[in-house]
Amino acid sequence: MKLSGIVIGVAAMALVGCAGNQQAMERSLSQAEGAKTIADESKLDASLTAGAAADLDSAKSYAEQGEEEQAIAAAEKSALEYKLALLSAERDSLKKADARLEGDLRGDVERKLIYQSILDQETKGAK
Repeated sequence: MKLSGIVIGVAAMALVGCAGNQQAMERSLSQAEGAKTIADESKLDASLTAGAAADLDSAKSYAEQGEEEQAIAAAEKSALEYKLALLSAERDSLKKADARLEGDLRGDVERKLIYQSILDQETKGAK
């Protein structure tokens, strides 16, 4: 009698654990799919997202086979790789903008020096 109660308790805990893994797997797959959608909309270079796409495919395959923990790991890796690709692209874009602004600033400093020189000459000529 005690043994059957323990077995039932262990079985119930296993079912709760499976339900938790199922939800975690679905959440991880959903996050990876969301990251993929954002990456696709951002028109990232396919070479930057190839690994993430492969990991997402693996995650889906694991999910279909019922291997929840492997699916979770692959989906989370995929989501991180997509996020890394997005952040790398954003960093590169900001570097280009920074270089352009630095060039503009140098030009402004040169123009200021020219105007200051002209002003100095005009004020000396007026005396």
